Amino acid sequence: MKTRRHLWEQVVASENLMAAARESMRGKRGRSSAARFFARWETEVWRLHDELVSGEYRPGAYTYFKIYEPKERVVAAAPFRDRVVHHALVRVLQPIFEPRFIEDSFACRPGKGTHAGMRRAAEYARRFPCAMKCDIRRYFPSIDHAILLQRIGRAIADPAVLGLVGTILASHADSTRRVYGESLFDVRDTGCGLPIGNLTSQFFANIHLDGFDHFVKQELRVKGYVRYVDDFLIFGPDRRTVRAWGEAARDYLRGLRLEIHPDKYRLCHSGQGVDFCGFVVRSDGRIRIRRASVRRFERKFRHRRWQWQRGECMASDVRATVQAWIGHAAHAQSWRLRRQLFAA
Repeated sequence: MKTRRHLWEQVVASENLMAAARESMRGKRGRSSAARFFARWETEVWRLHDELVSGEYRPGAYTYFKIYEPKERVVAAAPFRDRVVHHALVRVLQPIFEPRFIEDSFACRPGKGTHAGMRRAAEYARRFPCAMKCDIRRYFPSIDHAILLQRIGRAIADPAVLGLVGTILASHADSTRRVYGESLFDVRDTGCGLPIGNLTSQFFANIHLDGFDHFVKQELRVKGYVRYVDDFLIFGPDRRTVRAWGEAARDYLRGLRLEIHPDKYRLCHSGQGVDFCGFVVRSDGRIRIRRASVRRFERKFRHRRWQWQRGECMASDVRATVQAWIGHAAHAQSWRLRRQLFAA
């Protein structure tokens, strides 16, 4: 693996920081933190530049809040100026790591996404009769900072860039883990966890599992493998082979101090349907929307309509909610479902 040096100048370049600020403000200028930054954004960008160059940059405190769809999670919102730094860093690192990622990793990458991931899973469901569905338990809170930095360091040999990565990681840690080295006195504590909500968290999460992706594809030689964040499928010709691959994947992930959720580790038959990215794909080519996704939309639609009736939102807001879901549902064979939902 070729390592890259002399990247710090690219990260802190005024042109890169300006572009990062514009990307961060896209679609968010109406929010108070973004509006304050935008009111004097050139001055703020130069202040960030000076802090980064002098080594005085320190991330601010996160704002934490809960979301409940599709399940309860704690989301961390970084101060807006820190988001500019995240964008600036990813703008430089992404072109380096993107060619190293496998084709069948679909989360948070240009030209990928849930629908592309679903289509690849549907292709594999038509080719292979069996699949092992796996989900990593508490993936973001379990990511070991030391292992992640080591992985990034294999490609990046710029101490200043690695220092910034370490600063961003240290700004949030769900917990610490005691790590024991080869000698009796080699004991250290390392942080764990990435905040859900950061651009860097999504990017680092892909880097963290990149070695695992290559292990599955190149060492296990699995032809039917697809991953979206911490959710992945291993397709194969028969039950025994797929089970063996699943156990090998479990063992590899233990080396990263990650664990596959025991309730989300199951053998599936393509003819009966394989659940992935909110859809259920079958070997005969049929694609259905996951029932839980339909129920969530029904609740959201009823709530939106209730808000409109009370005058708390506009009819255009209701239409936008419906149109967004229809665009999502159109990737499946859902004409009858859509007709049934909107018949009233």
